[in-house]
Amino acid sequence: MKQKHKIQLLKDEKWQNYEAVFSSFADYGYGMEIIHKQDSIYVMIKKVRLKERKVIKYTEKFWTSNNPSVKAWGIIENDRLIAGIETKIDNDKNPRLYVHLLWVNEEYRRQGIASALMDKAKARAKKENLRAVHLHTWSCNEHAIAFYLSEGFKLIGFDSSRFSNEDIEKYNVPLLLEYRF
Repeated sequence: MKQKHKIQLLKDEKWQNYEAVFSSFADYGYGMEIIHKQDSIYVMIKKVRLKERKVIKYTEKFWTSNNPSVKAWGIIENDRLIAGIETKIDNDKNPRLYVHLLWVNEEYRRQGIASALMDKAKARAKKENLRAVHLHTWSCNEHAIAFYLSEGFKLIGFDSSRFSNEDIEKYNVPLLLEYRF
């Protein structure tokens, strides 16, 4: 799909602390079962229908990190940010690019904008000779998971009790996804 919106590098002075409102819903989530045996651990993650629709709504701000490697791109229309992606380089011995947030305003979804923004992140990682792009999303975020899988990301891990001891039952498990070069 031809991108009709111009993506530009966002300057942090103007967009610092810009609050992106994430809103979606889920009819499906990724259920998880972890079985410990004497010499093995089995993990089953399976897409299942939720008992009731889960409404997902939260805010995330751009440039909350002081990491000097933070870069963000976005689409601005009428001096209003309608979509954006923020990335930063992990400071480890084998650096990867971390996608802190990827957001598209509801009225602009399904136009290829998220893919175009993700292409910016992948291009940055390649240009800077990083080995991968990684991110996280929640096990209830069926639409984001489908998008990331379609972009070539693979599951590399999860945190089954990040927020509570009931994260698995609440479909609130952070899934770690990665796109490798």
